[in-house]
Amino acid sequence: MRMNRPITIVLTAALGCAGALAAGPAAGASAPLGCQYKVVWPTAGVYENPNPNSVVVKTKHAGDIVGASTCEGAGYNEYGYVLVTTDAAADGRGWMREEAVVRI
Repeated sequence: MRMNRPITIVLTAALGCAGALAAGPAAGASAPLGCQYKVVWPTAGVYENPNPNSVVVKTKHAGDIVGASTCEGAGYNEYGYVLVTTDAAADGRGWMREEAVVRI
């Protein structure tokens, strides 16, 4: 089952804020922000833009952990992409196929 991306983003933000308010910050600890993913494909490209014809700026491998400070997503035709942080992209923002990763 696939949820609409805007609903997912709103729910993620709302639940993240609710958890931070309910638990409160621990001494010396900070809650992680954004989304983290584990790569499940043997190899997966990190694209400059969320487009299968975009330049692959980096390759990740099964088991690698990737993510970004926000849980953004994008689509191009039938392909879905998630935002990841990478120094290899010109703007520090790379995109990976959502089928190549699972959220952790």
